[in-house]
Amino acid sequence: TMASSTLVNTAEASELRLVHFLGDHDATSPFVLSCENAISNQDAPALIQTIVSHQDAIDKLILSDEGTGATCLLAVLFDRMDSSAGMGLLKQLVHAVEESNVDNVNNKTGLLCALYNLKRGPEKCWILGRILHLAAFNKCSNEDSILNLLPERKSTLGNLLEGNSLERILMGFGALNPEDERELYGIASNAIGKVAEVCRSKGLDVEATAAEASKQRFLLKMLATYGNVSAVDDEARSAAQQAAIGAISNPVALFVEQRCIMSLPPIMALKNDNPPLYSLLEIFQQGKLEDFQSFTHDVSAYNINKEDAVRNMRLLSLCSLATEYEQIPYDAIATTLQVDKADVEFWVIDAVSSGLLTAKMDQLQGIVLVERCAVRRFGIEQWKILQTRLNAWRKNVKGVLDGLKQSQI
Repeated sequence: TMASSTLVNTAEASELRLVHFLGDHDATSPFVLSCENAISNQDAPALIQTIVSHQDAIDKLILSDEGTGATCLLAVLFDRMDSSAGMGLLKQLVHAVEESNVDNVNNKTGLLCALYNLKRGPEKCWILGRILHLAAFNKCSNEDSILNLLPERKSTLGNLLEGNSLERILMGFGALNPEDERELYGIASNAIGKVAEVCRSKGLDVEATAAEASKQRFLLKMLATYGNVSAVDDEARSAAQQAAIGAISNPVALFVEQRCIMSLPPIMALKNDNPPLYSLLEIFQQGKLEDFQSFTHDVSAYNINKEDAVRNMRLLSLCSLATEYEQIPYDAIATTLQVDKADVEFWVIDAVSSGLLTAKMDQLQGIVLVERCAVRRFGIEQWKILQTRLNAWRKNVKGVLDGLKQSQI
């Protein structure tokens, strides 16, 4: 009994120190008195509610060097509450930190990171999203701090936005609802999109292009959290339009990531929500240049540069030809790409440089010998082509084996 009483007294003493610290040691202030009343009644929710509702206390928490320790004490209080009530108050606290007029984004981020390190599962996931949002969109953020989200800056948050790092972090959170992952991927997409805007404004075009590609990856991951078309909401429709335009604008650099975009439920919903955009995306995923030339809508309405679109469609059309034939005559390439025969080799080199295919050119015979190519789609027709090639390979291997047997007789 004595040990239990000591623990309670120690906890109360810690809470009182926290309250007096946040209340500027004014024992008669309404804030301190209200907090002391909650402590005496052992009412953790009331204590936290009083703290998060007092903006001066939040500002003190942000500004002070002792803020991290105070945040740890708050986290201990949160752990005494049931998950639903605790999550509600946690969100109030985080939003109060975000909305504070204290002009110090690093201190704000530090407080949220302290909370992040002390929480688990869905709460940890949600706080991580708010940290990313704070870094990109807080009113205290400036262009230099936003550019720290670039992966090459080697900041912790910048590293998270590179490749599959965020996805690996999520795996460590345990079981999450699709909604939790969706919110985090959406915030990550918006954050790196903001980085891209800043890069463009400062003439950092290479960095902007890389950031835009990262934004597209996170958009696709977000859209993948929707299980079926009936679950598609307004947020998904908006994200689907962005992702569709992104896939049309840059179909080559993210070829592998975007290959299955047509199967994503929010993208499928575009067929009814925005038929012209869906048709255009379908052309860039499966069609050839002649299909694009037949598209009657103005692509500039989607902020797509037509010259870039034609170049990309030529590369993709060549990729489709390479899927259909192992040997492609220069004439067939020139006709499909609608270019002069003299320019065929330039386009083959461009496709090889883009990683879409591996091939050799026989200039004497005027043919392209395809060794490997990226597959734009894999349906019944592609299965039949694969079956034909496997049968031919099996026949060739049988011929070699028969020849070896004959030579041994």
